[in-house]
Amino acid sequence: MLYLFLKQYYKSIIIGGLITWLSLSGSQSMIPGRMLEIPYVDKIGHFCMYAFFSAVLLLDSCKWQYDGRFNYLILLIPVIFGALMEIMQMALTTSRRAEALDLAADIAGIAAGIVLALFSKRVLRAIRS
Repeated sequence: MLYLFLKQYYKSIIIGGLITWLSLSGSQSMIPGRMLEIPYVDKIGHFCMYAFFSAVLLLDSCKWQYDGRFNYLILLIPVIFGALMEIMQMALTTSRRAEALDLAADIAGIAAGIVLALFSKRVLRAIRS
């Protein structure tokens, strides 16, 4: 049973692990120089990561079949995951802090991920037909 779950959702699990690492590692170690000193640029990162995460999660839920049905309830995972990452940043790190705008960017990214997954299914349909 666990094997089948891991086989179906391994892409989503890898992305979740990457988001965890990025969320909890020191922010100074990842930003090269002064390139990213744009205000709120991290919100764009949150948006993109959670859009990609939720799109892959939805596509995993329908086994990447263009005629499969999405399990939209599974989107509770990235919402809860995003909130948990903010709490963990507050509790476990000194170089990062929890922000409500980060969670808002995560949720907006999740909504964009739905659109991305729907678009991806159309592309899959065109490729496989």
